[in-house]
Amino acid sequence: MRGFLAGVLILVGLLLVPLANLGVWTQREVLSTDAFTTLSTDVLDQSDVREALANRIADELERQVPELALGRFVLVPALGEVIGSRQFGGIFERAVADMHAQLERGDDQLTLNLDAMLPLVRELVANVDGGLASRIPQQTGIAAITVVTKDNVPQLWLGVDVAREASWLFPALALLALAAGVAVARRRALALVFAGLGLAALALLMVVALKVGQEPLSNVAGPAVDQNAFDAGYHVVTESLVVQTAVLGIVGLVAAMIGVVVQARGGSKSTPAQWA
Repeated sequence: MRGFLAGVLILVGLLLVPLANLGVWTQREVLSTDAFTTLSTDVLDQSDVREALANRIADELERQVPELALGRFVLVPALGEVIGSRQFGGIFERAVADMHAQLERGDDQLTLNLDAMLPLVRELVANVDGGLASRIPQQTGIAAITVVTKDNVPQLWLGVDVAREASWLFPALALLALAAGVAVARRRALALVFAGLGLAALALLMVVALKVGQEPLSNVAGPAVDQNAFDAGYHVVTESLVVQTAVLGIVGLVAAMIGVVVQARGGSKSTPAQWA
């Protein structure tokens, strides 16, 4: 019965690990406004993301002022230059902070309002074509850019809600179950080996799932999302989760090695008595 109970506890602990891992990451990177803003800025640093954003803003401006389509060859490079400027950094950070507030409120979609960049765009375009610059709205004109909707990715809202309410509950339960499973087992060293190897294998599977899940998520995002921009942004967003998961796998391997060493020492001590 002790062996059975130990096995059940270790299995339960391992099953809780993915939820614990995701909950800790969500608490660190999504629920914190500063971390969320930093992560979004890191995404914007990708050239493919900046290019896609420039084209998306140009589309919105042309929808508001159709005459701007004739000067798109001037407008898009100007937008790209503004997006890469230091002034835009502050504008973007404020817009991202507002988007984070939308997430905290539970809004059905997350949007970016970048109207504050319009004066910078007008000034830059005016250096090339004053007539085109005069057609760019001064204060409003960029429709709020929808980043993600609840209908497309309901898992994001669910994950945030769960993490907000119980971000440290799953890690505590997983650790408690694994520790209890090892403590209950008759051969604790062997149980530690199994728990450690299980944790390492599970971490590897989670990393593979993050890599494999990129394409399905891009399909969910929809055709309006630039594929290159999505790939670059996905890599940045999941990088810290991959690192955290890899550390978890290393912890599992270390635990397994400790179990092997303890098991080997215990076996060597019992050998003379068996010979006798």
